[in-house]
Amino acid sequence: MAKTLTETGIEKIGKRFADSIDHAAYSLNGLPATVKPFRSTAAGDTVTIYVYFDDTVEGTVADVQLVDTDGDVVAETDRAFEKPMSKGLYVAFKYKITEKESEVEISGTV
Repeated sequence: MAKTLTETGIEKIGKRFADSIDHAAYSLNGLPATVKPFRSTAAGDTVTIYVYFDDTVEGTVADVQLVDTDGDVVAETDRAFEKPMSKGLYVAFKYKITEKESEVEISGTV
């Protein structure tokens, strides 16, 4: 079965995903917090969303989630990071968009 998405189509899917991210939700020392994404890139078949924690954040950063403009969690990590005030912390969510071939079997009549 031949692939149907063009390189442009794949890149647009990635860009739309990146553009749909509204904020990151996370736990800071056990308390809920949010931050806007620092940067998003969509190039070719790769999408990367960067979340940056600056020098105003100190302690345990955990359970970082990407939340879209509809308020849905679309990606998450269960890792925890110790963040000192003296250093920044980046959490990167990186995805590769691929087309998967499949066959569809239709049974019965409509």
